[in-house]
Amino acid sequence: MKNFKTLPPLKSLGQNFLRYPDTAQRILDALPLDPGEAVVELGAGQGALTFLLGEKAGSVLALEVDAGLAEQLTEKIRGRGRENIRVLHEDMLKADWGSWWEDLKQPFWIVGNLPYQLSTAVLFRVIEFRSILKGAYVMLQKEVADRLLGQPGQKAYGLMTVLIGYYAEVKPLLQLGPGSFFPRPKVSSTFLEIRFRETLQPEIRDEALFQWTVRAAFGQRRKQLKNALTADGRFPAAVIQEALDRVAVDPSARGETLSIERFVRLANALAT
Repeated sequence: MKNFKTLPPLKSLGQNFLRYPDTAQRILDALPLDPGEAVVELGAGQGALTFLLGEKAGSVLALEVDAGLAEQLTEKIRGRGRENIRVLHEDMLKADWGSWWEDLKQPFWIVGNLPYQLSTAVLFRVIEFRSILKGAYVMLQKEVADRLLGQPGQKAYGLMTVLIGYYAEVKPLLQLGPGSFFPRPKVSSTFLEIRFRETLQPEIRDEALFQWTVRAAFGQRRKQLKNALTADGRFPAAVIQEALDRVAVDPSARGETLSIERFVRLANALAT
């Protein structure tokens, strides 16, 4: 088989490759994939997970923005005769996620070791395209993972906790130290399962208004809730006060004290 020159990770793309094969195997072992299922791998890199995914899943689209790595991985796949893996030279945030569903002909899992600077945007994409996804398994900077796992009243609890936690259950699967990657990052990482809820309760009357309510509440965390919600002038103070009264929320409370359910009820009160 052709010998490939190892391409260095690019700092500009936030590339941190898995360092050890046994770590990649641990990650794969944590994935409950069925043989016929489809996977889109975000940031395939040098293929540490790609070939393992190809052995476990029915079909794999391996996304890689680095042209050199994408070409090299394509050659490796061809050399190993893996017909159920295909490389896409695309940017995970600029790509048309809907086209993957058209290609795979079924809902699919997202799997990826996400660049730290893109993780938040990718997570919101996961929620946006939930109708064509089965869920996601992603490696995140520990700080970002902690935000997804935060509870009301905790410092980590915030915008991401609420906007993602309403739609999905988040479960930590593995903790990896900086030494598991090359180049070595300054922080630890958490591998998470994001699985969509079968039912969404309470139902949201206006998704855009729900998102606005959460973003406004956490936009200035030190502000009392009533002041935070009136800051941009979208609603008069009297309307905000009436909505807070209807859902029995103290106007002097701060956003991080409200549960996800309470945020939904508050947004629904503003929608009527």
